[in-house]
Amino acid sequence: MVQREIPRNLLFWLWLLKSLGVSNWTCYRLVYLLFSAMCVCYLCHLLYAAMGFLLISGFMLQALDKCRESPPDDWPAPAYVLVGREDLATAKMGSARKETGFGNNDNLTSISVPYMLHLQPVTVPTASDVPTSEVLNSEDTDAVYRSVEDGMEHIFTSTTQLRYGRDLRLNEVRRLLCSARPVAIQTSTNPTASDQDLQQQQLWNFAQRTTALPFGRGAFTLATTYTLLTEALVFPKIILAGRLPAQQNATVNLDLSTRSVSEFSSWAEFHNGVAAGLRLAPFQEKMLRTWIQYNRPSEPNFTHAGLLLAFGLHEHLRVLTMTDAYRYLSQEHDITTLGLLLGLATSHRGTMHPAISKMLYFHVPSRHPSSTPELELPTLLQSAAVMGIGLLYEGSAHALTMKILLGEIGRRSGGDNVLEREGYAVAAGSALGFVALGRGSDAFGFMDTFLDRLFEYIGSKEVYHEKFLNATIAADDQSGNTGQMMDGSQINVDVTAPGAIIALALIFLKAESEEIAARLSIPDTHFDLQYVRPDFVMLRIIARNLILWSRIQPSIDWIGSQIPETIKVGVFSMSEEAIDCDEFDAEALFQAYINIVTGACIAIGLKYAGSRNGDAQELLYSYTVHFLNEIKHVSVQTPSILPKGLLQYVDRGTLELCLHLIALSLSVVMAGSGQLQTFRLLRYLRGRSSAEGQVNYGLQMAVSLAIGFLFLGGGTHSFSTSNSAIAALLITLYPRLPTGPNDNRCHLQAFRHLYVIATEPRRVQTVDVDTGLPVYCPLEVTVAETEYYDETNYCDVTPCLLPERSVLKNVRVCGPRYWPQLIKITPEDKPWWRSGDKTDPDPFNGGVLYIKRKVGSCSYSDDPIGCQSLLSRAMHEVCDTPSTSCSTQLNRASHSSFRVDQLVSTFSANPSLIAFAKLCCESWKDRSNGNFQDFCSQVLYECMSKDRPSLLQVYISFYTIVESMWEHLKIGQFPFYDSLFPSSLKVCT
Repeated sequence: MVQREIPRNLLFWLWLLKSLGVSNWTCYRLVYLLFSAMCVCYLCHLLYAAMGFLLISGFMLQALDKCRESPPDDWPAPAYVLVGREDLATAKMGSARKETGFGNNDNLTSISVPYMLHLQPVTVPTASDVPTSEVLNSEDTDAVYRSVEDGMEHIFTSTTQLRYGRDLRLNEVRRLLCSARPVAIQTSTNPTASDQDLQQQQLWNFAQRTTALPFGRGAFTLATTYTLLTEALVFPKIILAGRLPAQQNATVNLDLSTRSVSEFSSWAEFHNGVAAGLRLAPFQEKMLRTWIQYNRPSEPNFTHAGLLLAFGLHEHLRVLTMTDAYRYLSQEHDITTLGLLLGLATSHRGTMHPAISKMLYFHVPSRHPSSTPELELPTLLQSAAVMGIGLLYEGSAHALTMKILLGEIGRRSGGDNVLEREGYAVAAGSALGFVALGRGSDAFGFMDTFLDRLFEYIGSKEVYHEKFLNATIAADDQSGNTGQMMDGSQINVDVTAPGAIIALALIFLKAESEEIAARLSIPDTHFDLQYVRPDFVMLRIIARNLILWSRIQPSIDWIGSQIPETIKVGVFSMSEEAIDCDEFDAEALFQAYINIVTGACIAIGLKYAGSRNGDAQELLYSYTVHFLNEIKHVSVQTPSILPKGLLQYVDRGTLELCLHLIALSLSVVMAGSGQLQTFRLLRYLRGRSSAEGQVNYGLQMAVSLAIGFLFLGGGTHSFSTSNSAIAALLITLYPRLPTGPNDNRCHLQAFRHLYVIATEPRRVQTVDVDTGLPVYCPLEVTVAETEYYDETNYCDVTPCLLPERSVLKNVRVCGPRYWPQLIKITPEDKPWWRSGDKTDPDPFNGGVLYIKRKVGSCSYSDDPIGCQSLLSRAMHEVCDTPSTSCSTQLNRASHSSFRVDQLVSTFSANPSLIAFAKLCCESWKDRSNGNFQDFCSQVLYECMSKDRPSLLQVYISFYTIVESMWEHLKIGQFPFYDSLFPSSLKVCT
């Protein structure tokens, strides 16, 4: 009877071990030991009692392993730790990154299982851990990055190294946007008098570019660093001097006697202060107010004025009190006041703060009572105040504010410079658009005359409420102390039209109003082309398409549909010399054509801002290259989409303007991507000399902004397409570029920084929860179905940028090396999540996604194609064969400096496995029991290959119980009848 029971029990043990996932070799080894013990004692039922608690734990561990693959979403953090998913536990706790790293595992350790409490995560060096000095060691022979503080020295982090690898893309961006060193001038070794004049001319051209670099640097370093609250903020210098490489880098200064450099040192310093402030990420509010006061200079300057605007764009000025604002205003420094007004309005955007509203209206003289003494306020300050009113009342459709701003569009500025009145009208129109942003006809209510008034400012002949319109104009003339902007009895459309068009575009943004779009008509006859400025045609195209938002398509056919048939036929016929150009004005025809194409490209850039849409990128790139080919031939093969010979009918300045506007729109679409093809194009545009194209401040500003947008926030930010974001981008891309650093006639330069409103930190970085290091990981992103396209999936590798929140449905960690993880998101038309917001918690933990690597696999940086993992498995499979002893293999490998703990740490970051490997390698290497070493090596490999580190304890417990029984039997002791025997066994924990 006993002889029948033993085989039946052995089969049961064999089935039990196989069900737990034990390999064949380990099963046979354990069953053999059990059979030897049972043959001697004949007391199988007592063996069940001795090992019962291990069997129960084995079944529980098997159940936990089954739950590890996809545990429920509603588990608490300790439950995730129990099944070995520390990544989900960390995400559940919502642990945030430190300011200088990726946090620690203190919270995770407090809920870990007991046998892991004394173990610390082991950090394994990877290929991505490259010293910063090695990354910065480029081919720059001047060693500028190691000697000059250019405001970009902090951009090289572990995340950027993972994002861009070992290429020198960021180094090149840093070189292009550096303004803190003299620029190289190529001259002969023995200069003559004429060479010195040439040097000054080159310096003057380079100064135009250098003063525009802070625009791009501010976008490139947006929210990428923190500052010590006990130290003052350091501003990079703006060096206008040059150096002569042919003469041992001798320095040449810009001649002050022939040209005034004061115009370069004012607004350039303002933009430099904005760039320095934009690079700071948000931090403690209570300390921020003290730190702002600490950085205030004893004498007001342009740099601190720009810093105030940057703080406002980051919404940091909320901590300032009205007393602090009054202290700034009492300094009576116009540019500081300008930065403060815009900064406060941006920080309190949409709140209608009464105290700030009074402050802004005080700087609009037209709203002062007639009995108030006349105040001499600069036009720039008035423009900033008017724009601040629009930002403060954003989206409110406040009736009185709208009526005031409508009157300001057509009111002549009372400032010191009447040439800047167009800029004032644009500011008033933009402010009106912000107040009624996206409200459409609902914004006007019973005031139907508002629309007629706006179209009269544009120059439209269609007036539907003429009687009430004249009454309203008369009432406004009597209430204000400055007159309407009219020449005789007619409105000066050249001044009022841009502001009115922008106001209509923002009020009816995405409204799909056919009526309003039809009234913004494009001239379709040769006669009408004589009476509409070409740049106004571009604004009308932009406004029409922002209203008809859903119809914008990134295709050549769609752009062709925007061109009236008369213009299209005339342009292509003249380019082929099929008709005589004396019949009509050829210049007006071609001017309208290229402005329509440019306006359509800008509309595409706004529609697909930050989307990295491939069709939009290819289309805008093709148009940029074709415009560039009209100026100078470049060896780029693209299909012909423009008529030839544009330069014969259009002046070069207009072609240059359209070229750079399209390039800027291209960078808006590819914001934050750092795409190489676009970057090469922008680098070529920046490096052109005066002989290859017009080198002026406005064009260089566009190129600088484009480079900054392409690497927005060092590749961590992108643009949104919400109503506020589109309005801010439209003001930033306003298609009238300045001619010099002091040029604010048509558009205040400070408004070019409003793009910050449209930015979102949409980068996600995966971090290994065991090591705390950023790693590569493939993600599958699902974009929700919209009215424009079906639900789609695409794969990307972290660190990467995610789509907008309005279309993002879920993100899944995929690939064989990391445990799967699914983040489900409800698509909502809301801004991107903010870290620390309790009402709307961030599912991406501030841009950090914790993941857990499977045992037996290397990280993608160490093993890009998986060869090391396969070789490791093959080596252990050889050790698994009966003819080969693992101890023999390990002894042979020890001569080549092979260590088990090194192998384990390569393929696993689990602290229990690494600690066991070290113990096996160091503490047991002198033991004479070779079988135990073989057993430990085999079970260690099995736990690694199947990613079941918790079974390691069960295996050692099994072995220890059986070995203890065998030792007792060999000396003739039979402790099986002792009921305390199971608890007296040595169990390895």
